[in-house]
Amino acid sequence: MSVKVRFYSYDIEFDFENSVEFPVAPQLGDEVNLISFFKYRTSERLEYVNNMEDLYLYENAIVSERTWCNDLEKAEIYLLIKLNYTKRK
Repeated sequence: MSVKVRFYSYDIEFDFENSVEFPVAPQLGDEVNLISFFKYRTSERLEYVNNMEDLYLYENAIVSERTWCNDLEKAEIYLLIKLNYTKRK
């Protein structure tokens, strides 16, 4: 059974509001790389990569907070996680 996950971060703004399917719910302290959730050679993937380079951030992020949410409009329960990115030196 997969888990629907949505993300937020104070390091980068995410434009998508749809949830991403994870095979297992990410836990606190887990490392997540969202690049694999963007289809290859799409504008969304390219924009994400460019944003990471412009902000000097590594693509991997650490899960620092987790909250279960219920989207009544979409009739969907999802896990909202906060991601903390590391700056490149």
